[in-house]
Amino acid sequence: MTRPDLLSSGTPLFCDLYHLSMAQSWFLDGKANEIKTSEAFFRRCPFGGSYVISAGLAEFVEWLKNWGFSKEDIAYLRSEKYADGSRKFEEDFLNFIKDSKLQISIKSVPEGKLIFPNEPIYSVTGPSWQIELVEAALLNIFNSQSLIATKASRMVYASSVDGKNRPLLEFGLRRGQELGCFSATRAAFIGGVAGTSNVAAAKHYHIPSSGTMAHSFVMSYDSELEAFKSFMKSNPKNTILLVDTYDTREGIKNAIQASIETKIPLMGMRFDSGDLAYWAFQARKMIDEVGHKDLFKNVKLVASNDLDEHLIENLIAVQHAPYDVFAAGTKLVTAYDTPALGGVFKTKSYKGKPQIKIAEGKTTIPGATNIIRIERNGIFEGDIICRQSDTNLVKNKKLTTNITSYNLGELKGKNRVFKKGETAEYLLCEIMKNGKIVCEPETNLQKLQQKTAEELSHLDSTYKRLENPHIYGVGLEKHLYDLREKLIKKHLKG
Repeated sequence: MTRPDLLSSGTPLFCDLYHLSMAQSWFLDGKANEIKTSEAFFRRCPFGGSYVISAGLAEFVEWLKNWGFSKEDIAYLRSEKYADGSRKFEEDFLNFIKDSKLQISIKSVPEGKLIFPNEPIYSVTGPSWQIELVEAALLNIFNSQSLIATKASRMVYASSVDGKNRPLLEFGLRRGQELGCFSATRAAFIGGVAGTSNVAAAKHYHIPSSGTMAHSFVMSYDSELEAFKSFMKSNPKNTILLVDTYDTREGIKNAIQASIETKIPLMGMRFDSGDLAYWAFQARKMIDEVGHKDLFKNVKLVASNDLDEHLIENLIAVQHAPYDVFAAGTKLVTAYDTPALGGVFKTKSYKGKPQIKIAEGKTTIPGATNIIRIERNGIFEGDIICRQSDTNLVKNKKLTTNITSYNLGELKGKNRVFKKGETAEYLLCEIMKNGKIVCEPETNLQKLQQKTAEELSHLDSTYKRLENPHIYGVGLEKHLYDLREKLIKKHLKG
């Protein structure tokens, strides 16, 4: 089942086995419909960075819209047995779930928004058994897509570190870890890539497809020159040639010669191996030295070959290589250096009472929460996690009172006071209420990409640098901080 098929199926079996086992226990104990709130968050930023791009909401909602057990799902669960032949699920439980309608309510940070450690990205309230059954899908989609969107945004940042806007293309289909590489392509586009080589994903998401040629094409002809001429004649609007199949210097010469002989303008050269900076300088020099300026006035140099943000930044800022376009595959779609975001989904309240998990380095924030983002002079200044019941702290995009923020994470102990009247907004938006969609999330990826770019424009450059970025401040509103401390002391006393 490909990813689009899985989402449209709405199958609740998009879960871990223990979710169903716990649901059955709650049902047999009469606790299945007790109300709780669970929230999704992550504890640290990936890639040594200081921010994450929220991604995946629209696809999670697509799955929720179709949520429900099919006859085939129930038949499968009925057939599941332990090694001794006994059934895993009782008939009364199967009858309970087979016609059940989704009754949960969801608040979420919209896609394309900047998010930071320990903040509630999703707040989900409803019957305990249904909350558990949406956890795996929520985290699977949120973790993977937010991770790749963030990686893409870092590569886009690196590609324009000198102020020149250079497109970044996603070429990762063959290295993707999901059939079709749909989610990685989607997330990379939200993060800022200009196009993808993945035709199926381009069609599904209505985003630009892009590509050049492969070494196999060159090797299917008796000579590299012949291959280039053939490709240019059949693709006169896409004459970007891969010049490093054999000898790169000769490849550059043959690309130039193919354009002269066919009289078709050369649009670009792609380099996929070797010293990328050296060959870019050589190519630009050889192009500048040749005549026929009408054929070579718009030649773009394209770099690929296991690029990540650090190599891209080095090529531009250190070596000043004259590249115009970058194409990233493996290290983008696999989030090569941080392959998991580590987002979690924790119980925050049960039957209306705040709950807390206490563990070294993993103590949670109790109760249903929201985020207040402070903005000063068009720049994000800090976030405050508050109780969801604190609905009057922001009105008309202004703080209605002074708020003391007790910082978490690496900035713990550095408390701040935000003044009444400062520009602010709540980040969680109501998406679903009692199983019904009340706010359709944005599905247009061009708009989500623009939202990401807009968000990043409000983030100071010190937070975006690739090495040793400044740490963004996230703190607890005083009443929430006091509640957390009270519950910690209570549980530690036993």
